[in-house]
Parts: sequence; C-alpha cells; structure tokens
Amino acid sequence: MSSRITICEEVVARALPVLLALFVIAMVWAGPASAEGCVMCGSDPTNSWRGGVEAYMNTLTPMPEQTGGPSYTAKMAREKDPGFLNMSDIKEKQQTTGVTKETDTSSPKTAPDRSEAAGRMLIAPSEVGRSDLVVDVDDMTSTYVDGSIFLPYTQFFDENNRLRSVDELAALLGNAGIARTDSVVLLGTDTDCPTCQDGQYAATLAYWMLKYLGHDQVWVLDGGIEAWKAAGLPVKSAAATRPATTYTPVLRPELLATYDFVANGGAQIVDARAFEDFGQGSIPGAVNIAYTEVLENGLLKDEAALAEVLGGLRKDVPVVVYANTEFKASMVWFALQMLGYDARIYTWPDWLMNQPTLNIDLDPSQTRAEPNPSAPGPVQIYAGFVPAAAATQEKPAATTQNNTTLTVQGCATCDPITLLAGGSLTKNKNPGTRLGAGVSSTFSCQAAVFDSAGEMAATVPMTQSADDLYVGTWDASAAPAGDYTVSFMASVAGVSKKFADALKITIT
Repeated sequence: MSSRITICEEVVARALPVLLALFVIAMVWAGPASAEGCVMCGSDPTNSWRGGVEAYMNTLTPMPEQTGGPSYTAKMAREKDPGFLNMSDIKEKQQTTGVTKETDTSSPKTAPDRSEAAGRMLIAPSEVGRSDLVVDVDDMTSTYVDGSIFLPYTQFFDENNRLRSVDELAALLGNAGIARTDSVVLLGTDTDCPTCQDGQYAATLAYWMLKYLGHDQVWVLDGGIEAWKAAGLPVKSAAATRPATTYTPVLRPELLATYDFVANGGAQIVDARAFEDFGQGSIPGAVNIAYTEVLENGLLKDEAALAEVLGGLRKDVPVVVYANTEFKASMVWFALQMLGYDARIYTWPDWLMNQPTLNIDLDPSQTRAEPNPSAPGPVQIYAGFVPAAAATQEKPAATTQNNTTLTVQGCATCDPITLLAGGSLTKNKNPGTRLGAGVSSTFSCQAAVFDSAGEMAATVPMTQSADDLYVGTWDASAAPAGDYTVSFMASVAGVSKKFADALKITIT
C-alpha cells in the first residue's frame, strides 16, 4: 500500500507548482472576490481565501458518474486526474492550511489497531488507492463509496440458497466488470437479516469466495461505509458501472472443505452457529464458536481478543468452520485466517445430505388402514415399501418378481452403500437383498398415531406380513372421535428414515 501513496505524493509534488501558479493568476485576473463570479471563492463570500481553497479542494473530488458514457466511472476519473488527493495528502493540506473537510458527525464504530498481518486482509479507508476497485456486496444500500460498483452477495447463491458453481460465479464477476487481476476492496453487511448481529459478513463471504477463485489482491474495508464516511471521503447515492470482462478463476480447493475431508477426522471442526442451533445437532467432535464471538461493535475484534476466543485451536492442524451457509461461517474463517490458521469453510446442510439414508419410499397402493373410517376399536395399519424412485433412476436395482432391494446412499464418493442381510455396511456393488425373512431381524418399522392437535395418541410396532409389507394393530377403543394422522419410522442397521403424515384415519 505504501507504494501507492509514494506514487501519489510524486504526482502531487510535480503538479503543485503548476497549480499554485494557476491559482495566483486566477486571483490576480479575477480582482476583488465575488461570490457569484468566482468559482474559487463561491463557497464562502465572506472569506475569499478560505472559500477559494475549499472550492478548489472540491474540484479535486471525482467527476460525476456517467460523464463520458455508461462505462465512465468515478474510479476512472480518479485514475486520470493526478490532482485527486488520497487521505495522507488531505491530512497534510489540513495541517498547512487549517482547512478541514466536512465529516460525518455521527458516532462511527472505530476499528481497533491492526497488525501488519491484519493489513494483508483488512484495509483502512485512508489506504484505499486510486487504482483499487471498490465493490459493495451489501444486499441493499443507498450510499456508495465514490466510484464503487454494486454486486449484492445474494447473487452468489441459487434459489436453493446454495453457493453457485464456479462457472456461474466467474460469469457473475465478469459481467460486473471484475477481472482476477484487479485490486479489489470489499465492503458490505447484511442489513436485512433479522437474526444477524451487525457485522461485515457479506464482505468476508465475498473475500473467501474471491480467494477460493484464486484472486490475489483483495481486502475488506475495515469499518465499512461508516468508516469511509467518518474519514470524510466522498460517497454517492448511486453505484458506478464497468464494462463486462472475463473472469478466469484459478481454484484454491484447500479453502473449501469436502464431506470426505470432514468425515475423515483429520481436522478440527468449529460450529459457527448460535449455541441453540449447535445444541440441536452438530458434526461429531465439533466445538461451538459462534460467529458473534469474533465481533465487537459489529467489527472484527483485535488480534489479542481473537487469540483468546480461538486459543483452544491448534495451528498445526487444519480447521473446518461450518454454519447453515457459508455466510456466517465466513466471519470466523476470516478471523482464523488473519491469525494464521489453515482454515476452510463447510456447511451443515452438506453434512446432513451426506449422511446415510434409506433409499426406500412408501408404496401408496399398500399403505392403508382397515377399517377406515372406523368405530372405536382395533384398526389394522399397513405400510408397504418400494425402492426410492431417485435411487432406481441413478442405479437400477437388480430385482426379480415380488422382490425389491434396500440400499443406503451416502458415501463420500456417492457410490451406493449396500445393506446386507447381516446389517453390515459396505461399498460392494452387490445390489442388496430383498426385504424378506432374511432381513427381518435388521429391518424394523414403527407407526406413530397423532390426534388433530398434534399430540401422540399411540405407537404401534409393525411386523412383516409379506416381502415388503408390514402391519400393526392400533387399539383405538378409547380414542375420541376425530381425524388422526400416522407417521412411519423405518430402520435398518441403525440407519432410519421417517415418513411423516403418511396416512389419515378417521374415528367416528
């Protein structure tokens, strides 16, 4: 960053004598100060000298957007205008002339002191250079850093809330005018999330994503737009635009954890969700470090405080951070990276999707209750099973007449794991065994009956009646009249699948 400041100082040093000469000529030519006729002093008719300096300082700010066409941005104006001053030059002017720029009078959040290591990931407003491309990834905002472009982080995800493919992300960035060789500064929070505490999640998510795509020069603006305004730097009510370009990713796969990597047990696992979510289920062996623990006043804590929060983790063992999406996990990941950990991101839904499940469905032609409707008394409940349609399409099961197979999907390579009669799990391509007498000791089925208020009225154990048909008796002698729903739970060798609200029974 210091090289950029040096270049700017050299440009200003060369331009300053010419500018001063023009200033003197203008003052002599204009004669007495006039508020209406002199651009240099129009801002303060009672003080021509101070007013002239303020007006002149204003001319050094970027030109308005769209000056030279739809792709002509304030950033381009800064690059072409050697008189545009960065913050270090402005501070020097203030010391020598006593002129100060108008600043935000609110109470901004003050970023803590950062180390040199933090400077490789975080950047102060005063360090943003003319050649940096500022990208606002907020989901919704009305104030933009002068010259910045707008790319909301919500576009990184598809309609199922999953991160888009590499090709889609590259196309998204390229269409926004971002190339992998650009020096990018990111800012953005999630202002509309009702459960999020204020924090720069959107910026850290975009930072992780760009790093994963192989972007080298990328920083997060420390303090975001509030810090920028507090520094007296110019803002706009509309974002700038850039012509589309080509973004060519060079993946860094070590920043994204796979199910295989997590399940192999060689990494430390951090659950970045709230403690309530962690308590309802987590990856085995995970420790809970909620995303809020790395924040203070909506900003990333200083390194000493982060070291206390993350101190229980070893730096010689990789760390996997997960949450419901990459969004909140990115804040803890960012803190880990800043402290020198080998960290990568994962998601809780991916873990759940890879857990073994029974590739079977209920057979509606066999699933029924008799009699139904029924007077109070015994009711026979039947549950029939067939191979899951998806499993049949992906890898057709070897079947014979009246025989079906039961498989479990969920290995890291997505090959089918077959449940054998003894209940063991294997990656053998054996198509499995039928749900017959040979498997009755490992396959079990149970029905749960619920009343109209959702309260459980009875549990009914099911026994095998035919190859794939199970039956149980519900004693409804004392059941009040009304409608009841039945859910089934099927299990094989510790792997279960629930079929909720699968059947309706009316007691008259």
